[in-house]
Amino acid sequence: SAYEFATKLMGGKIVKVPTEDYKLNLNGMLEKINKKTKLIFICNPNNPTGKIVSKEELEDFLNNIPEQIVVILDEAYNEYVESSDYKSGLEYLRHRKNLIVLRTFSKIYGLAGLRVGYGIADKQLIDLINRVREPFNVNLLAQVAAVASLRDKDYLNKCKQLNSLNKQMLYSNLKHLSLDYVPTEANFILIDLKRDAQVIYKEMLKKGVIIRPCTSFGLPNHIRVTIGKEEENLIFINALAQVLKK
Repeated sequence: SAYEFATKLMGGKIVKVPTEDYKLNLNGMLEKINKKTKLIFICNPNNPTGKIVSKEELEDFLNNIPEQIVVILDEAYNEYVESSDYKSGLEYLRHRKNLIVLRTFSKIYGLAGLRVGYGIADKQLIDLINRVREPFNVNLLAQVAAVASLRDKDYLNKCKQLNSLNKQMLYSNLKHLSLDYVPTEANFILIDLKRDAQVIYKEMLKKGVIIRPCTSFGLPNHIRVTIGKEEENLIFINALAQVLKK
């Protein structure tokens, strides 16, 4: 993952805590904390499951983190969340100096090719980051596009509504194929194929459909599929149905 790559790049050691029933095991994370712990990553909603950490779970977790440990909340998929039991890390920033909230323009805003995102944290923490980050790391075009995207609320709401609508369509079709899936709060769905996902991936590729096998996430029988437009979802479902019949 990007977290692991960044940590190793800085000479750090990764401590992984397995999920439980596709959910982040926050208690397991707390148990792994020791005097050497410097940083904790939490992806909320999580990738590749689309599961969220509830308000109560997040608050309890943050209350148990020593102030010298930095918690990074990756909220790349925040804008897609529909659950009322979700609370953004932004609401905790005022009282927590060891918290960083990450956002991106690569998902719902559709600016993945421009590679632009941002982090929000206490001023002292930002000052430390600014001392080591590369200058001019976001080009002018990306900055202009990002600002314009933040102003376009209509587009944001339309994308969220379409994602919700097409998510339900995929749920219905996956049930028809008798496939288990993880209910999601993001723009993708994790599907349990009960068979080698790499084999299905290769067969789907022959039909011009690209899916993500989740072997790298420790889920060799699962795939992750992006929620697309209605016509794209139908192409995916029809191709998957044909491949599964083989």
